[in-house]
Amino acid sequence: MPSYQRLGSFLLADELAAVPSGRLHRALTTVGSAFERHYLLWTFTEEVRDGLGLSWAEARQAAALCNGARGFGASYRLDPDLPVHLACDYAPGRTLAQVLDRIREEQIPFGIDHALTIIQSVAQAILVLHGKGLRHGTLSPHSVWISYEGATQLLDAPFAAILQSLLPKAPELRAALAPYQDPEGTPLQQDLFALGALLYEMLTLEKLPSAPAMPEALAQATLKAAQEEGGLPEEILDLLRRLLREGQPFSTPAEFNGTLERVLYDGDYSPTTFNVAFLMHTLFREGNEADLLAVKADQGTSFAPAGAQDAGPQGPQKPAKGGNRSTLFLVAGGVVVAGLFGAMYTKIQQDNRQHQYEQRSLQAKLEAFQREKEANDARLADLAKQEEAQKTLEDMFGKQAEQAGTAEARAAAQRDLEAARQKTKELARQKAEALKERQKLSAQGPAPVAAAAPAAAAPAAASQVDGPPTVTQKGTAQPPRAGTRETLPAALQNADIKVSLKVFVDAAGRPQKVLILKGIDGNSGYNEAAQSAALASSFAAGAKGGRPAAGWAELEFDFGKPR
Repeated sequence: MPSYQRLGSFLLADELAAVPSGRLHRALTTVGSAFERHYLLWTFTEEVRDGLGLSWAEARQAAALCNGARGFGASYRLDPDLPVHLACDYAPGRTLAQVLDRIREEQIPFGIDHALTIIQSVAQAILVLHGKGLRHGTLSPHSVWISYEGATQLLDAPFAAILQSLLPKAPELRAALAPYQDPEGTPLQQDLFALGALLYEMLTLEKLPSAPAMPEALAQATLKAAQEEGGLPEEILDLLRRLLREGQPFSTPAEFNGTLERVLYDGDYSPTTFNVAFLMHTLFREGNEADLLAVKADQGTSFAPAGAQDAGPQGPQKPAKGGNRSTLFLVAGGVVVAGLFGAMYTKIQQDNRQHQYEQRSLQAKLEAFQREKEANDARLADLAKQEEAQKTLEDMFGKQAEQAGTAEARAAAQRDLEAARQKTKELARQKAEALKERQKLSAQGPAPVAAAAPAAAAPAAASQVDGPPTVTQKGTAQPPRAGTRETLPAALQNADIKVSLKVFVDAAGRPQKVLILKGIDGNSGYNEAAQSAALASSFAAGAKGGRPAAGWAELEFDFGKPR
C-alpha cells in the first residue's frame, strides 16, 4: 500500500515539485475508507508560512475571484487552519521550471511556438487578474503549471500578492525570485516585466540578467532553446523590450493585449496547446506513466485500518478408528478427489486465461476510446475558459471605451472591443464543434463495462450500495450575456430563472450527455449555460449489484433574476 501523510482534510501522496515558497504535492481526500478525489496541493516553507497565515483571509477572497476563470487552478480550497496550504483540482503535469530544467538536460528543442503558447495563457491570466482588481507580483517559472495535455495554469494566484509583501522578510525566497522582479512601474508593468523574464528564459534557456546588463543581453540573445544560432525575431525582440521596460512600457491592458495579439497571429507562428502537449509527453513520458500508475493505486486503495485476523491455525486431527482396509479406501478416495480437483483447477485456469485475454483486449479498446474522449474534454474545457476570459476582456474594453477622455482613445478602445468580440465568436464556434464531437464520441463509444469473469473465479461483490449517480460538486453556471429581461418571455422577466436537467453519468463517474427537463424558451442562452455547467460538474458513479454502473443524475441551476 502506498504511504500517505495526513495534512488537515487531505492525504499527501507524491511530492511533484519543490518551489521557492514550498512544495507541490499530489493529494487526495477520502469518504470513509474509500478514495474521493485528487488535488494539487501547495505547502509552504517556514520562511513564509506564518506571514501567509496572517493574511489568509485575503487569499480566500482572491481564490473566490479566480475560481472558474481561465488560466487558474480549478476549485481552489484553502484550509482555515495552520499550517496554511492551498489545493485545487488535480491536473497531471509539471511546473515550467521543471520543463526548462528537463529541456536543458535532454537538449530537446523548445521552439518559439511553444514559448508563445505558454506566454499567451499566462498573459490572459494576468489580464484577468488585473481586470478583477488583483495583481500577481511574484510570477516565476515555479508559478506556471503545465499539464501533460498542454494546458497552462497559474496555481499560486490566490496568495501570490501576499507573498510579494513578505519578500523583505524572506531572503531565500527573495533571492530565488530576483530575476523576475522589477520594483519600478505600475503593478501591471511589474507583472508584465515578470512575463518578459519568462519569455526571455524560454527562448534563451538563460535567466534574465540584472538591469545594467540587460540591453546587451537582449541585443545578443539567440534562440538557444530552439537550438538555433540566429538572433531573436524583430517582433519578439520588440515585445520583450517593452515588457522589460527597455522600450516604451505598456500603460494599459488593452495596449499590451493588442500588441501580443499581433505577435501571436500576424506573424509566422502557430501557438497551439497540442504542440505543448506533444512536448510534455516527449519530456516526461516515464513521469506521466508513473503518475498514471500512482493515481490508479490511490483510487484502488482502501483507507480503512487493517482488521485483525480471527482465524488461527487448526491443531492436528485425530485419525478415525479402523484397520488398513479403511485406510486404503481413504487413500484411494483421496486420489480420486485430488484428480477431480486437479481437472477442475486446470479448467478454471484455462477459463481465467481466456477471460484475462478478453479483459485485456476490451481494456485496450476502452483506454484508446478514453484517451480520445479526454482529449476532447480537455479541448472543450480550455475553450470554455478562453471564452470566459474573452468576455472579461470585452467588459474591460467596453468600460475603457465609455470612460475614454478623447475621441482617439475612444476609437482605439472600440477597436479593441470589436476584436475581442470577434475572437469570442470564433471561440464559440470552436466550442460548438467540440460539443458535437463529444456527442459523437458518447454515441459511438464502447460502454465502459468489463466482461464478466468466470463464476468460479469471481470475487465477492463490493459493499457499494445500489443507486443512481450522485453529484459531488456542481459546476458554476454563469448567467449568459444574452440572458437579459428583453430576451425572456414576459412571465419570466421578474422571476428567478431556473433550469432543470438530467445528466447521463458513466460507470467511471464522467458526465456524457445532458437532457433538459425544464428549460427556458427562446434564445436567451440559459439552457446552454446550464448544460455547460452540468458537463463541468463532478459525479460519483451509480451502483448496481454492488458494482459501479452508469445512470442518470438530476440537477437544477438557479440563475436568479435576469438583468
